[in-house]
Amino acid sequence: MKLRNKSILTVCLLLVTMLLISGCAGEKNPYEINDEDNFNVSVKFDANGGLFTTNTSVIVDSFNISGLQTNNAGQVEIPLLSPDDSQRGKDGFTAYNNGYFLAGWYAERIESTDEQGNTVYTYSDKWDFSADTLKVHASGSYSASNPVLTLYAAWVPMFELEIYDLSTGEYLNKVTFDPNVTTELELPAWNQETGSIDQNDIPGRDGYTFNAAYYDAQGTQIVDTAAIAHSGAVNYENGTATNSSMKIYVDWTAGEWFHIYTAEQFVKNAKLSGNYVIHEDLDFDGLIWPTTLVQGSFAGSIQGNGHIFKNIRAAQTNNSKTNAGLFGQLKDTANISDLIFENVTFTIEKGSRVSGAAFGLLAGLADSNAALKNIQILNSTLQIDTGCTFLSGDYSIGLVCGGGEISGIDMSGISCVVVGENPEKLTVTVEGNTVTLNFISE
Repeated sequence: MKLRNKSILTVCLLLVTMLLISGCAGEKNPYEINDEDNFNVSVKFDANGGLFTTNTSVIVDSFNISGLQTNNAGQVEIPLLSPDDSQRGKDGFTAYNNGYFLAGWYAERIESTDEQGNTVYTYSDKWDFSADTLKVHASGSYSASNPVLTLYAAWVPMFELEIYDLSTGEYLNKVTFDPNVTTELELPAWNQETGSIDQNDIPGRDGYTFNAAYYDAQGTQIVDTAAIAHSGAVNYENGTATNSSMKIYVDWTAGEWFHIYTAEQFVKNAKLSGNYVIHEDLDFDGLIWPTTLVQGSFAGSIQGNGHIFKNIRAAQTNNSKTNAGLFGQLKDTANISDLIFENVTFTIEKGSRVSGAAFGLLAGLADSNAALKNIQILNSTLQIDTGCTFLSGDYSIGLVCGGGEISGIDMSGISCVVVGENPEKLTVTVEGNTVTLNFISE
């Protein structure tokens, strides 16, 4: 047992739990001790199906009212502390009930039976710990084991937001939350600092990006605000709630999408399956073009919207990789449109290349269904180091693309040059897209 002085009340407060009232035979239980010490006015907090952080279902506050000032009616008025009040200690004695939130503490609990025969409760006389006081007559006869007041915890199921796919009606997920904390859930929103989407309160979906949310399954009532106001309501008068579950229908865009405003965002979010909407001209000066793109197989999309990627420097340095360019390979699903590449330098550095290697300024290899539309390449250079050697004649180099067919790109803005030591040992011949290397023996 722990005795604490409450200077606000000018009374002593003793906190006991129901687990303490059982003791060895012949020993006085805490209630008897309280009575002897005049701590005989008790208030019980009933967790009512929940538990306190003491792992007990009941706590009791006992007060010594002897010698306290009375009002005109001969009563002592005692402010009560909520179980989780910080004045009880660091965390108080918070009540919890998994899957439920606490609507409040009530002096009356009304029991009834629903149509299915289940016991249900409603409540009345909600206790306001900031204003209400416990009034007891100073001359009354009290026993610590018989509380003068019992306050019941009223538990209400957590509110839910159920999420469905707009196109299929499939149930996807749900968000569970405490309406005492918030009744609004933030929708995903594009973050202009990162270029990615912040999911906020709505869970993401693998392989998809949030597009819009609707209140109805037909997709006619769009959520046109940044947050959804949940339609549920808590009736704090009787400790119940209505419409605690709400549905929304989400329209998704296939793939992981990014809205790009800076070159740094593009580099940071570079993914082989990424999809990008470009909102500004991007200057890559001083940045390293993503190696994952140079060496990998790009299957996503870039919607350039007429913007420019400029001052790009990239190189093929990994001799074990078969394909390399700004994109190692453009897969059948790759789609790049309405984009200008300007002042790009791609270098095939010195070293031995494996059989079957393919290189180009834009891509090493392009699958037949890779879609390139309205692409321009201006003032750009494909550089080949004289120390570059091949293990066999089975290789291909192109101004734009080493392997596969890419149509509709003007190659006049690309030059092919030799760099490195002893440049006289290598010459290049360009016919259309095809680059032929001529190694000169001493």
